[in-house]
Amino acid sequence: MSRRPAALIVSLAAAIAIAGAAAGAPTTLALLTDSGASSATFGTGALAAPTVLGATGGGTVQLAWTPSTSSTATGYAVLRSTVSGSGYAQVGTATPVSATSATDVPGAGTFFYVLQTYLGGWTSGNSNQASATVAPISTGTVNCTSQAPETTGSGDNNGYQTSPANACATDGAVASDPSTGTSTTNSCTNTGKDRHQFWGYAFGLPATVHAVNGITLTAVVGMNNNTGTTVLCAQVSGDGGLTWSAAKSVTLSGTALATYTMGATADTWGLTWTPAKLGASTFRVRLTDVATVSNKTFQLDSIAAAVQYTP
Repeated sequence: MSRRPAALIVSLAAAIAIAGAAAGAPTTLALLTDSGASSATFGTGALAAPTVLGATGGGTVQLAWTPSTSSTATGYAVLRSTVSGSGYAQVGTATPVSATSATDVPGAGTFFYVLQTYLGGWTSGNSNQASATVAPISTGTVNCTSQAPETTGSGDNNGYQTSPANACATDGAVASDPSTGTSTTNSCTNTGKDRHQFWGYAFGLPATVHAVNGITLTAVVGMNNNTGTTVLCAQVSGDGGLTWSAAKSVTLSGTALATYTMGATADTWGLTWTPAKLGASTFRVRLTDVATVSNKTFQLDSIAAAVQYTP
């Protein structure tokens, strides 16, 4: 029964009363009431997680999935862990709910991902888990383009005085440091040793990187005789030569040109690096020629560098 207005009820009662009075008969007023009712059906539902989550590693992690069927949701929470099946923490979001991909830059390692669909403060259960491994990237071996001797406190202060530019190309043409230095002390830090700086390494790094993992130097060098002890020392700088790392060294074992490596893909030389510190003018290499005899000539074909980094 539908609800009737109260005014109609009052009017009906008055009409009955008037009719009864006119007939001279006792009058009974009846109060008519109505109780309206309405009903509705409420359903319950849950946000649907996305499906077919996949992850591809490399320098970064690329995530891809099939969108949730909850089309009114806001988007997805991206959760990551270093342990399979547990320990997830949110590291980002992806919107709108029609989104199908996202990128994560977690650094080097193996990582496990799940996604949750969210709407306001509500979230779905986890999607399937996907994993990917991020490995550092190498710039490859890069040669210098500029060089100059150190002219104070460095032996006879002329470094590789013969054809020094030859050290910036690996081609068999050598830069020479004849009868090197003014002392025969076996030390990378002795001021009687000739030193030479090299820079202009075009590493091609992106503007931002997650981490610089290591720097490797490759020297192709020989010598005129095999007497005494002959050592090549190297240092690196990220501020144009204002400060230097501790020295690393290799002992030369023969007169012919040979390749020697200093540093490694996971060796930062004790320094903290940024792309700015690895620029063509800021990153420098300093070589020190150490010999325990006075008639030693160093023959340097090239001094190249490679940077291992995580984008």
